Amino acid sequence: MGWFEKERQGFYKQVHYLRILILSMSFLNILNAENLSYMSSSYQIGTVFMRPLNTNKLLQGASILQGYEVNPKNDWAYSRYYFFIDYGNVLFNNDSTLQANMFTYGVGGDFMVAYAKNPINRWAFFFGLQLAANTWILNNKVKDLVVNTWDSLKDFNFHNTYFRAIGKFGVQFRTIVLYHKVDVEIGMKIFLTPERRSLFERSFLFFVSHSWHF
Repeated sequence: MGWFEKERQGFYKQVHYLRILILSMSFLNILNAENLSYMSSSYQIGTVFMRPLNTNKLLQGASILQGYEVNPKNDWAYSRYYFFIDYGNVLFNNDSTLQANMFTYGVGGDFMVAYAKNPINRWAFFFGLQLAANTWILNNKVKDLVVNTWDSLKDFNFHNTYFRAIGKFGVQFRTIVLYHKVDVEIGMKIFLTPERRSLFERSFLFFVSHSWHF
């Protein structure tokens, strides 16, 4: 119970930080704010420390998110907010079908700094914070990623769930395709809070994403 209370207090502390971040970014966008919704998908790759094996393994996966940009027409800075879900998969070893499946789900906010406002050639730096729950699922089923992911969803429970605060930063390129704004982003996530009681723990990952605005 003491461990759960400590985890909960840590989560509430991170929520407080996210509120400060959101309020700070929103303050810059009060005047003439205009929202722009978007959906994004990404490929992610990173390492995960596997405590049972005392080693690091490669974890690959994908992410989808739905969000809103606030006042993206600002001359130099604006913000965005979103909810997201990540999936990752890692094999214990090459000769085994035993796998760890990761689901990370939560909300986030980014501060965007644009330094070129050409509609078809615009670049921006971004940094932000995500607050999420991280759930690990073990199964020993098949190597096929799609089938294994579906089987993992059927096994989903909150028993092995941990709160994570995640720092995020990167660079964005935006252009126009078929009258729609399209983004390509390259960035990195750093996990700020540990998973001390988990069998697995991520520390960082890299991602490449594509966004479609509507």
